Amino acid sequence: MSQPVEPTGVLSPEEVLRASGVPFTVLDHVPIVGQQDAETKLGLATEQLLKTMVFRTADGGFVLAALPVTGRVNYGRLARAAGVSRSKLRQAEPGELSLLGMEPGGASPVCDVPDAVVVFDASVTRMDIVYCGSGRADRTVRIEAGRLIELVAPRIEELSS
Repeated sequence: MSQPVEPTGVLSPEEVLRASGVPFTVLDHVPIVGQQDAETKLGLATEQLLKTMVFRTADGGFVLAALPVTGRVNYGRLARAAGVSRSKLRQAEPGELSLLGMEPGGASPVCDVPDAVVVFDASVTRMDIVYCGSGRADRTVRIEAGRLIELVAPRIEELSS
């Protein structure tokens, strides 16, 4: 069973989605962490899976990058899209995800932190139904990519190398 996220006053991604009125469904499953778990334990089409990578900036801000689960982030492109220097961007530590209402394995592009920068790979704009993190490692959100983009209003960039 998934560990509860420590309360921080920040809404979880699921809570943000519920409050938005955007239609979505949630799949309950065994906890997953990483691409291999997503592909083997969820039984979903790989081309519909989005991963969200969480980064911190030197000033303590967050940058979230959402891209197809098989993609690899080009850090220079991500830094430019986020408006920060590549040298000032580092991957977030697992414990830092709680500041976003998330846990490892549950990172989501849906975020309640107002100054977090969210960047979607341009390929997401061409996707239909996607599956992404809910904030918890044992729940996955199913949502139309277009509705997700409308809600999140991310920066769009070619992120994959």
